[in-house]
Amino acid sequence: MIEYYTLMHKGGQEEYRDNIYLNFSKALTMLILYSSKDESFDDVKNKKVNALIGSCSELDIETLIQKLEKEVGSNNQYLLIRIDDSHIYVKRNGSVFAKFVKKGELFNLSNGYHSLEDGDQICCGTNEFFKNLTDTAVLVDAMSSISSEEWMDFMCSRISDVNQFDEENISAVTMIVRED
Repeated sequence: MIEYYTLMHKGGQEEYRDNIYLNFSKALTMLILYSSKDESFDDVKNKKVNALIGSCSELDIETLIQKLEKEVGSNNQYLLIRIDDSHIYVKRNGSVFAKFVKKGELFNLSNGYHSLEDGDQICCGTNEFFKNLTDTAVLVDAMSSISSEEWMDFMCSRISDVNQFDEENISAVTMIVRED
């Protein structure tokens, strides 16, 4: 089971421009599109990506990536992850990152497959989310939290202390792998 918590905040901007898509079927599939509501990413593309992620459970990861890149284009920044029982697959393009806490250590997840175990924690977010958080802060907050929501709350408190959420859009998802 994957416990998760999502943050989507418009910051000091007039509108929220990022997108987070989730699909909970055979595996958890999550996509964060960074600043995807700019002029090059219209409602039609948004609906197509939403439909793709919504129906992706039957697609192998390589086919999903090909279809996603066709819809999103090479200029948009994104993070795609797929989590099954024991692995996470990561595909990122641009300034969207995944940080991984495993056995008390913090790693940046690179593209490709990584193993998962009970208690592993994952924080995915845009550059705007991570820019006011040190790796040490992300790790301390992960180790101090009992849920994905609490972990997000701790990190949001740190961000708010710096800028009161008055800058760019902020998008993030925290996840904890639970055996039960």
